[in-house]
Amino acid sequence: MIKLFLTDVDGTLFPEYGQELPDCFFDSLRELMDRGVLFGVCSGRPKGNLEKVFGPVTKDILFVCENGAYAAYRGENILLESIAAEDVAGVVRDVRRLDGCASMYDTGEICYFERGDEEGFEAMRDVYHFDCEMVEDLLVLKQPCIKFTIYRRDHIEAVLADAFIPKWTPKLSIACSGERVMDIMSKQVSKGTTIAAIQKRFGIALEETFAVGDNLNDVEMLKQAAYSVAVANARDIVKAICRYETASCTDDGELKIIQSLLADFDDPDRALMPYKKSN
Repeated sequence: MIKLFLTDVDGTLFPEYGQELPDCFFDSLRELMDRGVLFGVCSGRPKGNLEKVFGPVTKDILFVCENGAYAAYRGENILLESIAAEDVAGVVRDVRRLDGCASMYDTGEICYFERGDEEGFEAMRDVYHFDCEMVEDLLVLKQPCIKFTIYRRDHIEAVLADAFIPKWTPKLSIACSGERVMDIMSKQVSKGTTIAAIQKRFGIALEETFAVGDNLNDVEMLKQAAYSVAVANARDIVKAICRYETASCTDDGELKIIQSLLADFDDPDRALMPYKKSN
C-alpha cells in the first residue's frame, strides 16, 4: 500500500520553468489523497513559489523545499537547516571569480542577488517567478541562507567542475537541479535525508513510498522509495537507479502513472507493471 507519494517539479511534472498544472492533475491528486496518501512536493524551489503552483491543494500537502533544507506540512515547520555564514561568504567570493555565474542567496522567503548579477536576477524573477530582491553586497546580509544557488545561462556543470565543486564538496551538499542552476545546501541536507526524517515522523516505511524524479538532486529522494520512477527525459544516472520509467514531462508522464496507480490502488506492483524496466 502506498502511503507517501513524492514528486520533483522541474523536468518531472513539467519542463523547467513551468508554473501551471492542469485541472486533471489536481483531480487525480485529490483522489490519491482521499485514499489516505500523503502527497509531497520535493523541489529546489522556495516554498512561496511552490504554493503558487500547487494553490488548490496547498493546505493539505507536504512541502520539501530548497532541496531538503526546509520542510513544512499544514502550517508547521518540520525542518529548517541553514548554511554556516562563513561558508556562504566563501562561496560568494568564489562565485564572483567565475565566468558568467550569478549568486542567489535564498533565505526561504526572499532570493537575494547583488549588483552585476542582473541576468540571474531577471531569470529567477521573471522565468521562475521567485520573490527576488537586488542588494549591493550579499556579504552584508544577516538573514540565514537556507540554500545558495549558482546561475549560469549554459554549461554550468562544466564551469564548476574543475575547481569549485572539488573545493566545496567536502563541506557542503552540491546538487545540479537544472540546466542553468547548481544548488548548495548544508552538508547534511538532501532531499533524501529530509524524506528519511519525514518517513520516521509519520511512521511510513520505504516500502510504502513512491517517488518520481528526473535530475541529480532527486537521486537521494528516489533511493528512499521502493517505488522509484524516472520520467523518460530523466538523466541516465536517475534512470539507472529507478525501478520504473514513465513518459516524459512533456507527455504527462507523472499523471499517467498516478492514474494507473489509482486504477489498481490495492496492488501497486500490478498497477505499475507496464512501467517496470526490463533490466
